[in-house]
Amino acid sequence: MLLEDLFDVKDIDEGGKKFDNISRISAKSQTYDLELTLDVNVEIYPIKTDERFSLALCNNLRKDGEPDEGVFDQSGADSHADDFEYVMYGKVFKHHQKPGDHQMSVFVSFGGLLMHLEGDETNLNKLALDSRVYLLMRKS
Repeated sequence: MLLEDLFDVKDIDEGGKKFDNISRISAKSQTYDLELTLDVNVEIYPIKTDERFSLALCNNLRKDGEPDEGVFDQSGADSHADDFEYVMYGKVFKHHQKPGDHQMSVFVSFGGLLMHLEGDETNLNKLALDSRVYLLMRKS
């Protein structure tokens, strides 16, 4: 896993709802003090303010550590996705960090659904620019 933490939803659609089935959630992590903004398909995965969820980011769904091909594996083999309720696959498309600052922002696109994660660089530096990542969520 590149990152795993518990998040508490602070707000949903703060700037107003733009799409019927998509909500933009704002959340704060418990362990690493990260700020998260994430677009979620709420028709598939409803989420509410003050709910707590576990979020993990990884570059491979295989539990045996072998690299995957980046396509859905229909073999029935054990997968990290089996332990979560909502999974997306995307690409890190932007990093932002001011020189000399330890705060870092990472932006990921999951086919148009966006994630912005902000926090200390030591917790986010594994999310390399142009890398492919899986986002996994489950309610706690």
